[in-house]
Amino acid sequence: MMNIFISGITGKVGQLLAHKILKDDSFSLVGGSCSSNNDLIGKDIGVLLNLKELNLFIESVITAEKDIDLIIDFSSPQSSLQTLEEARSRKIPLLIGTTGFNEDQLNTINIASKDIPILLSSNTSTGIAALKTILNNSKNLFSEENSFILEETHHIEKKDSPSGTALDLKNLIKEIFPSSKMTVESFREGTNPGEHTVRINLEGEHIELTHRAEDRAIFAIGALKGARWLDSKSPGLYQMSDIYSS
Repeated sequence: MMNIFISGITGKVGQLLAHKILKDDSFSLVGGSCSSNNDLIGKDIGVLLNLKELNLFIESVITAEKDIDLIIDFSSPQSSLQTLEEARSRKIPLLIGTTGFNEDQLNTINIASKDIPILLSSNTSTGIAALKTILNNSKNLFSEENSFILEETHHIEKKDSPSGTALDLKNLIKEIFPSSKMTVESFREGTNPGEHTVRINLEGEHIELTHRAEDRAIFAIGALKGARWLDSKSPGLYQMSDIYSS
């Protein structure tokens, strides 16, 4: 049984993760944290999840006495880096699903991956990993003359724009087709959990590849797949597509 700690447990994905861990005999939920200004600090995690009390309380930091095999982080960039330092000091594998990191923060994560295994993914769904694989295999199908339009839509509470997934897809396309024209369009509306479309414009026609998240639960399911895979890895910086290519 793998002991999991959730950083960002009060968030939408964090709560979904907690529910799924509690229903899976291969995992044990040993704690969860949130930002220091959150009113839920000190509350029982079971109450947060509308379940019976678990005698596990929401913390602002990861306490030293907890026996943790792996940390899953869906928080904010600042909180994520604090969790990163704790994971690094205790040699605990870390899966990061947080988005919105700047270049310096990404460099900090990269440096820490020399000491611990880190899976960094802006989107932990199986579908986005598949979409990236399709794009990686498209080099001989399209050319630098083809233009690419990337559209992404998320709920109105989404803070980063473009989304982390959109930026990942943009960087991947520019890596495959360095000289191609690339446009990113972002939309924020309703409660949409996430939709990404890559449109490839050909002469007189176009091709669209769309990934549509119909339920946030896919991110929790993917994160737990990633946790199982990461648990046995040596230090390094990994991504979700590594799970399906190994």
